Amino acid sequence: MSNIKLHFDLEKSLKDSPPKLYYTQKGSDGKPLFPGISFKKRLILNRNLVTFRIEDNIRETDASEVRVNRIIQSYTARGFLSECNPQVLIVDPNDPKRFLGVVGFGRNEAQNVLEWGTAIYDIIEAKYPQDLHAFKVCSNETEEHIVPATPNTKNTVIKAMVTAITEKHIENSDKAILEYLKRICRSKPTWHDNILVKIRQDHISRWDTMRALSTHRAKNAAIELGLPYEGDKNKLTKTIGYARKFKTKKNFFYDAMVLSRKYPGQKIYLSTWVDEPIPTLLSAKRTDILNTFKGMETQWIEWIADYLDMPITDVRKTGKGRFPLVFNGFFAQDVEKQPHKGGAPKEIGLVDENGNPWERRDI
Repeated sequence: MSNIKLHFDLEKSLKDSPPKLYYTQKGSDGKPLFPGISFKKRLILNRNLVTFRIEDNIRETDASEVRVNRIIQSYTARGFLSECNPQVLIVDPNDPKRFLGVVGFGRNEAQNVLEWGTAIYDIIEAKYPQDLHAFKVCSNETEEHIVPATPNTKNTVIKAMVTAITEKHIENSDKAILEYLKRICRSKPTWHDNILVKIRQDHISRWDTMRALSTHRAKNAAIELGLPYEGDKNKLTKTIGYARKFKTKKNFFYDAMVLSRKYPGQKIYLSTWVDEPIPTLLSAKRTDILNTFKGMETQWIEWIADYLDMPITDVRKTGKGRFPLVFNGFFAQDVEKQPHKGGAPKEIGLVDENGNPWERRDI
């Protein structure tokens, strides 16, 4: 990074964007927007004293190229906007001479590209870790933004909620989640119920012994297990198929049949999971999925029989062993630790409907 010096008027920034007004502002509900946050000082710092760690970014992805380019264009055309609150830092707990980024990851990346040597920052302290986490989200809790700020997306809020639960900022309960959403997503109350559903389906089960799965997580599990996913996307397997949710047979049946026509003679494998698993119902729900899957071949035979005006028995006999869709196990979701296994989870890899180890069909 070259040491490009920019002129920052600290007094103008303090006048145009008073810290006291910003950090004590209230939401539409009349409650403080940033409870537990104390403003300490606004400083011009050498940027080499500041670290913006990816793991501290509240957004669902790191600063995207589109977002960074918007900020670069703003900086190039308008310079530093003194009427906007600066990026926010805390003192690095491991080095009192350094600082960690809290808010302003996109701006930091743009400043990297522009090779700024210095920047202007607010230094804050948080009473509790939850307060700091909530501040990161609430600092973008408005649509009345001008560049270089970007409002939160629903995925940002979902990521923030998952972090809040896994980092123990809040309890893992529906009530605690909805209460925290009122704090960090107060301008979008219509999102709250949907976010709760997505968290429970894709990220964190209500039950400590249950593992929730999303398509993204299932893909990562498929990679680890050497399973096909997204048709022919896993180039490290000789087989093709899917690692996807199976709530109804409609979408999978069509996609799999199209894939089987693309690769004649190839079997199409499916590994799947149960949405929002409940310990006492996990086996029953898996059995329902398996029965639905098995019913596809029967329905396929009936269609062919009607289309060709042939007896079903003849179609079944002629097509025996040729149905291309193959069920290939459930992803492990019962992760209750087993003392007799040295603390290993009850289920690992792929399992059958009863949680027993699955004999792979694609090997």
